[in-house]
This record gives sequence, C-alpha cells and structure tokens, in this order.
Amino acid sequence: MKTGFSVFVLLCLLLGPTALVAQSLDDESARTVPSRELAQPDGIDARLRTAADTLAVEPKHGFIRRIFDYFDRSNVDRTFEKKIDWSIAPGPNYSSDVGFGIGFLLAGLYRLDRTDSITAPSNISIYGNVTTQKFVLLRFSGDNIFNHNKQRVSYSGAFVYFPGAFYGIGYNAGKAGYVQKLTTTMGIVRASYCRAIVGRLYAGVSAGVDYTGAKYNSSGIEATLEKIKNGTMENPGGSLGELYDLWQEGRYNPALQDPFSNYIRDTGDNPDAFNANIGLFLQYDSRDITYNASRGVFVKAEAMWYPEFLGNTRRDFGRIALTFDAYRKLWKGAVLAYDLYADFIIGTPSWHLYAKLGGMSRMRGYYEGRYRDKRLVETQAELRQKIYRRHGVSGWFGVGQVWGTDKFQWKNTLYSFGVGYRFEFKKGMNIRLDYGWGVHGNKELPWDRKRSSAFLFTASEAF
Repeated sequence: MKTGFSVFVLLCLLLGPTALVAQSLDDESARTVPSRELAQPDGIDARLRTAADTLAVEPKHGFIRRIFDYFDRSNVDRTFEKKIDWSIAPGPNYSSDVGFGIGFLLAGLYRLDRTDSITAPSNISIYGNVTTQKFVLLRFSGDNIFNHNKQRVSYSGAFVYFPGAFYGIGYNAGKAGYVQKLTTTMGIVRASYCRAIVGRLYAGVSAGVDYTGAKYNSSGIEATLEKIKNGTMENPGGSLGELYDLWQEGRYNPALQDPFSNYIRDTGDNPDAFNANIGLFLQYDSRDITYNASRGVFVKAEAMWYPEFLGNTRRDFGRIALTFDAYRKLWKGAVLAYDLYADFIIGTPSWHLYAKLGGMSRMRGYYEGRYRDKRLVETQAELRQKIYRRHGVSGWFGVGQVWGTDKFQWKNTLYSFGVGYRFEFKKGMNIRLDYGWGVHGNKELPWDRKRSSAFLFTASEAF
C-alpha cells in the first residue's frame, strides 16, 4: 500500500452562531428605536417608520457575508468574556488511501480564572473525519493551564477505525515495501499533570491506555503463483500477471507479501492488544504559546513503564522519550522552529507500540508505521512566515531513522520535506494544511513505485 497522492479541498467554512448574529442586529435596532416618551403623537406608526428606516440603513447580512464576519472575528481573544470561545471549520476531503470524506475541526480557548491575565489561555481541539472507505477518526487534545502558569494538566485521545496496512518491523521491512491490508480499531487516552519546581522547570506524572484490535486476511499469493507456474491456472495478466513475471525474474518474493501474518506466526503475539502505562517526566518550558510558539525552548524527558499487572498483553516493557524544541523570531512575521525527538523501547512491546516514523507531526509525508522499530530518532527544522493578516505559509526539512531489529547505519537515514498553509483560526491557533514528501518506495513492486507523500489537515503547529 502506498501513502499516495492526496488532495484536500476546503469547500466551505461553517457559519458561526447565526442566531447570535441576528440577535446582535436586533439589539442594534432596539437601541435606535425611540423610547415611548419621545414618540410622536401617531405612536405605533412612528415607531414602525423609525424601525423600517433603521433596517434600511443596516440590513441583515446574507449567509455568505455572515460566514466572513464570523471568521473575521474568530481570532479576537474573547477568553476574558466567555467561559470558552469556540470556533469550527468543516470541509470535504479526499485521500487515495481512505477515499472521500467529511471532516471537521473544533477548537476552543478558555481561562480557568478569567480575572487572571498572567496565565496563558487553556486550549482544546477536537477533530473528526469519516470517509467512503470506512475510515473513522475522532481525536481530541488540550491543555489546562492555571496558577500563573505553574501547573498544567494535559490530555489527548483518539478513536480510530482504519482500513490500513502493515509493512513489518525494522527499516529493511519498510524499505522492501511488502504490505498486508490490516483493519485496526484503536482507542487511545493520555493524561499528564506537571507542576513548576524551579522557575520554568516542571516535574510531572503521566498515564495512558491503548487498545488496538486487528483484522487481517492472508493474500494467498504464493499458492496462486504456484498454480500459474504449474499450469493449473491460466495467467490472468494485469497486476497479478506482472507479479508472476517479477517472481520468475527473481525480483519479487511472494513469501514476504503477508508481513503481519508472518509476524504473528513467528512471534506468537496477539493481534488484539491492550496496554496501560504510568510514567514520570521532567520538562523545561519557556515558550510564549504552547500550541504556536514564536520564541522559547521546550525540553521534555519522559520514562514510561508498561507493567503486566496493569493488564498489559503478555509482557512488561518500557519506553523513554526525549523532546527538544526551540523557536526564534528571524524577521517580521518569520519564526524558525527546530525539533529533535527520540523514542527508545526497552524490552519487546506489543506490535502496535513500536516506535513509528511518520504521521501528522514528524517526518510528514510518510505513512505512519511503515518504518517502525525499537529505536527512533527524528529531527526537523521549519520556517513559518506570516504573509498577510491571518494567512501564512511554512516549509520544512527533516531526517529520521529507526533501528533495533536492524542495526543502525547512516545510509538508512530517511528524509522528509514539504510546504504548508496556515490560517489563524483562533487567537494564536492556526489551522494547518501541510503537504509532505519522503523517499521513493520499492520500484520493483507495482504498488510502491511513487514517492511517499501525504496531505495533512489539523489544528496547531506540528511542534
């Protein structure tokens, strides 16, 4: 399976609370209608004429105009006025992997104490998507910031039903490009709490729960090709015929075509796995805004333990994750952002918890999980530039590698590059549309000859 060429078209933006817009016009009209004490002797007629004159001067705007008005006001900080300041942006989308879909993005900013102007606003975002290929995604995340930025509760979670793919474990398996269809149902919840101990240095605890169920079928390609070879089945031509020819030329190995079936057979692992973890972490955070920083540094070291007594499937294992992010303003409207991330597994995890390269935040352009192993290191630099009012663009370049099953070799380093568009959806919070590219696949395989690429749509910056 390839990541493929994806096209996202944002056809419409949802109207904000229309009733509130209409109410504001009605309130304005009420303020301009004379009171009873000032009314002319003809009474009701005079008031009707005055109201009609007001509506003639300030007519109610049409549907399209209200949409523009809504988004024109959406990046104004109203967290001191409202309990939570919501905005929403839906839109149809298309991906060669999951088909046509309808997605939505809901984002909100709020303050736990609206009299506190020192503490940064808290945030929440919810994203959902449903497609014609039965892909379903519902994801949420947020940060509660309080006590003058000294305490923070963060959370995230997702439900995913994904007719996806599995390439195997290790760099060489990902590079080979042999892929098996794998439908996964995933439920993920994460939560953490941290408190400042010295200045901007925080210490905290974390916990998480993961469940992944997998459904898969073997391709039976080996038996099919043997039938063609033995003459008990006519060569059908097309892609199957091409595979047969590649097999005869020694450029295709049908024994590798079902990597997930092979993995389950060889390891005895459970396709349906439950995992829970507890962890400790230290972090230093001097960013001006957590979800769209323009200056400062973020450093985090986290150790997580997945003990069997918490219900983990079959085994104990651990993981250590390290993050270093830095942000610097260059010139007017320009920010240079840098990210370094490392993920190390201690022991043998369930198949879905290996460190995975790719996704929506790092090494954008790769199918998340094509390259997975016990060790992962990724780094990227991104230039973000505002170009006009609330509109901006970005460009990035990154490199990364996985190893553990396979030995570390510099030649196995992968790269990612891409461009993106930004729209300031809420005050300081962007809608992010990115298109990323990676390396080419295995050109010997009919389904894997194009360059890896992906289109991404979500809230907040990648890091």
